[in-house]
Amino acid sequence: MKLPAAFTLYLRKTAQFSRNARLVLIYSAFTGLAFGVFRFLFNFYVLSLGPEYDEAFIGTLQTVSSFASIAMALPAAYIADRYSQKSIMVITGWLSTLFLLGLVLFPFKLPLLLFSMGAGMSMSVRQVAMAPFLMANTADDERQWVFSFNFGLMTIAGFLGNLLGGIMPTWFGSWANVAPTSPLAYQLTLGSMMLVTVLSIGPLRFIRMGPVDPHRIIELPWTQLWRHGRYFSIFLIPQLVIGLGAGLMMPFMNIYFRNVYDRPDPTIAVVFAIGGLAMAVAQFIGPPMADKWGKIGTVIITQAVSVPFLLLLGLGAWLTVRQPETAGLWFTVASVAFIIRLALMNLSNPVYQTFVLEHVPRDTQALAMSLTSLSFQFGWFVMPQLSGWMQVRWGAMGFVPIFGMVAVLYVTAVVLEWLFFVRQNRLASMPVLQSSSQIVE
Repeated sequence: MKLPAAFTLYLRKTAQFSRNARLVLIYSAFTGLAFGVFRFLFNFYVLSLGPEYDEAFIGTLQTVSSFASIAMALPAAYIADRYSQKSIMVITGWLSTLFLLGLVLFPFKLPLLLFSMGAGMSMSVRQVAMAPFLMANTADDERQWVFSFNFGLMTIAGFLGNLLGGIMPTWFGSWANVAPTSPLAYQLTLGSMMLVTVLSIGPLRFIRMGPVDPHRIIELPWTQLWRHGRYFSIFLIPQLVIGLGAGLMMPFMNIYFRNVYDRPDPTIAVVFAIGGLAMAVAQFIGPPMADKWGKIGTVIITQAVSVPFLLLLGLGAWLTVRQPETAGLWFTVASVAFIIRLALMNLSNPVYQTFVLEHVPRDTQALAMSLTSLSFQFGWFVMPQLSGWMQVRWGAMGFVPIFGMVAVLYVTAVVLEWLFFVRQNRLASMPVLQSSSQIVE
């Protein structure tokens, strides 16, 4: 598709978005900015607290956060079905802000662990509520565009957040007369972002909810799971494998660039920011690709193409540790590989999410989102501990087996998706959600 035609198509599609969907998009943009700063700096903040706060402890923080998300998976599905999705998003927005602020105000091991768990729980419930809400507030021909647009806006905001994360500690450090890599500089930066998360809640107050059917029967999620579990499993197993790979590397990518290539925070921030921008562009490209190749075809292609770039990241670590004088060259190669891999994998995320939600019964959408999150978070629960231990044990060279293991897991996921949805031709027999009747303008 030529660029002018693509731009015209996007304008036409976005003009169709409902008022409620647009309000959620604004909310996503604000939260994306705040979390972009937080995600980029949080690991550095933890490492700045002292020698006992090492990569292994960062892995533990990610593990407890993912454990909390897993523990909330089924309760979140029930909450999303039982209560107003608008209220859930507002309340979890406030809770996330408070828990993240606690991480900044109480820099000690036990509070960090507890507040990480609280943040994981609140974000898990919010995610489960948001996806069915968007499904109910989009028409069939715009649904993929809204989901990808939502991911894309969050990513663009995250791109700006990464840039800010690279320079704000210097600003606050200069103002407080401390080093940019000191705990105080990081605390002031991260704390300031909580003001943005508070602002993000504002648009949600203007959402208009449709009337609730008083005769609606709400099944307990474990009842739905018993009835539909076998059917759900074909969607969840590939996500589980992808989550195992992501949990090995994604919590540590900023540490990878610092420890392997010895680059300062602002330089790493630029790499992350460009990666976020590339990811956003890829997510905006997702809907036309899904229209051309189908949703599952788009997912399989983009995930498969990302694997060689994973191997380049591992190769860069291996050669740089063996020959430190090549660090500059391999930092450039690794940065490009990181950006392309990030774009490819995240292009597939909203496409796969929409694919799953369109192929499950409407009354099980919240459960489907909970289980999808659970299967992905399980990898983030198990693998960061292993990854952190490997880094402490082998230093920068530990990233070599890490990326090799991730590549094997991603190839496995692609093969499973092909077997489940293409070779066995299960798509032909799967029900497809055809319409949405709850759109409120």
